[in-house]
Amino acid sequence: MNSPEQNPEKGCVNQLTDIKGFLNRFYIFSGAPSGVVGLFAYLARQEEYAKGMLIMEEGERCDRIFLIMSGQVDIYQYHDERRFHLQLLSCDSINYFGELALLAEFNWFFSARAWTDVILLSISREAFSKVMEKYPESYQSMVQKIISSRIHRFVDQSSYLLDHIAPEAWQEDPPETSG
Repeated sequence: MNSPEQNPEKGCVNQLTDIKGFLNRFYIFSGAPSGVVGLFAYLARQEEYAKGMLIMEEGERCDRIFLIMSGQVDIYQYHDERRFHLQLLSCDSINYFGELALLAEFNWFFSARAWTDVILLSISREAFSKVMEKYPESYQSMVQKIISSRIHRFVDQSSYLLDHIAPEAWQEDPPETSG
């Protein structure tokens, strides 16, 4: 009998099982049939970025979702030639970014940089489409989870920005008029 070191296929099976388990921790993939998650695990790509490396840049074409396996990622945006920090994402909170790239073609509306050394798992829009063609009964549920996740992310980012807004930006409600 071969030991794992002598049987590279055994290592691939273990890696796929690990990736499948990793994907199942995310809301987007939770509850999906095993075949769906297994196919995503097979088609996913592991990417490594050293601290400070640009992962993706605002204005570039988007094509995949990123799931953080280890490390931290800084999400930021430029406005009036100033850099604004939006979120610091971490593997500790089982995080991801770029989920809308699975659904539509557009340009990134934010940038991402490795805050620490990071390992990301990415799934391309093309891979998402292939899996959904094979499992069309899962499409509606997955799309709803992606949209729901994006709304949750938007609420988190808005709360962060409102917590850090300059006092002069706050406007009181206008006085009520009697009439």
